[in-house]
Amino acid sequence: MSRIADKCDLRSGELQPGTTTLEVWLGEQLIVVRDVPAGVCQQCGEAYISADVSERLDHFLAEHHRHRPERYLAVPQYAAAQTLESA
Repeated sequence: MSRIADKCDLRSGELQPGTTTLEVWLGEQLIVVRDVPAGVCQQCGEAYISADVSERLDHFLAEHHRHRPERYLAVPQYAAAQTLESA
């Protein structure tokens, strides 16, 4: 992984090579991509993705329907009104 930056924009922590998980909405479909190479802040965990990785992800997402998913996830959905009701 090539370095993106040396410091986190949020906490000024040092970035170390690691991975992150991306959740991307394409219309009504949620796509989850695990183990994406990124620079990860050692203080807050914020992940920074290089331009190269971002470009490759964009290409994959444009053609994701051609690939078989690793697995399907059941994801619950709640309305804000439901989650903000007083107990």
